[in-house]
Amino acid sequence: MRREASQFLRRFAALPLCVGLAIVSFAAAGGTSSGAQLKDPGAAVLKAARTHLGDTYTWGAAGDHTWDCSGFTSTLWREVGGVKAIPRTARDQQAWAVPIPKEQARPGDLVFFGNPVSHVGLIEARSAPGKHDVALRMIDASSSNAGVIERLVWSTGTVRFGRVPRKGMVKVLPWTPPALPPPAPAVVAPAAPVIAGPITPTAKGLKLLGGLPKSSRPGAKVPTRAARLAQGWLGNRAIGDVDLVRNVWHKAGGTVLPASRTGLEAKGTPVALKDAQVGDLVVYGPPGSHVGIYVGDGYMIDASRALRKVVLRKVWASSTVHLLRLPH
Repeated sequence: MRREASQFLRRFAALPLCVGLAIVSFAAAGGTSSGAQLKDPGAAVLKAARTHLGDTYTWGAAGDHTWDCSGFTSTLWREVGGVKAIPRTARDQQAWAVPIPKEQARPGDLVFFGNPVSHVGLIEARSAPGKHDVALRMIDASSSNAGVIERLVWSTGTVRFGRVPRKGMVKVLPWTPPALPPPAPAVVAPAAPVIAGPITPTAKGLKLLGGLPKSSRPGAKVPTRAARLAQGWLGNRAIGDVDLVRNVWHKAGGTVLPASRTGLEAKGTPVALKDAQVGDLVVYGPPGSHVGIYVGDGYMIDASRALRKVVLRKVWASSTVHLLRLPH
């Protein structure tokens, strides 16, 4: 932990002296400096976050120059903000944080996406201070953008805000949290790999891929379970195609996969269309263009760039499409 703190301190050496001293005091003394509290740790966390703009996104990473979304928020609040109790995952952070309405969001507060939560970022600033219909900006480790970026907080789907609980935090004014839509149903593994859920029609002009088996052939335990877990991401707008594959594969009990499409291709073994099994990868070229998960009966689940969400759809034909089987 001390080694990680020293690495953060080196990153902040170029900041103005007053801010640098405040951060040093937090990292070295667990949130205090000679008995004095840092007045606004949220501002210090945000200032630190800006020094990481352009860092790489890697699922499961938490520093120094590579992060996933919750690794980014938890490490900064722990090492810079002095809040040691912050949980590691986005879902746990949302359950732990003090709920706040959008109108009360301040720099350094957390913003959560999805129900259940699948992404988290740091509130940066209001674009129009003092108005109730303001657009907020955030800094987050984005899988779809492959790095730490600044951007507007998007308003689609379920968006919630939270304040990191700490001594001296700004109190939340009374408000009534809005009712949430029901969470995505838990995926229960059926006896056979039958895919359930809404089917997104194939885009106009795209032909369906022929040559795939007409029945669902279960693969080995890990890929079959990964395909089932992918159903729980249907409709999600905050995850990219590679991270969808990596997430469900890891949660299914597989190893940590490469963080790029070309890396996934290098990891897999080519499979003939007629031998497709549930859990195989559907890959489009030129190399490293797009990847999805074959779920049987000619369907795949993927994070569609065109539709901007995770969908279940027919595998479409392409001169570059091919199947790969990952080692397990």
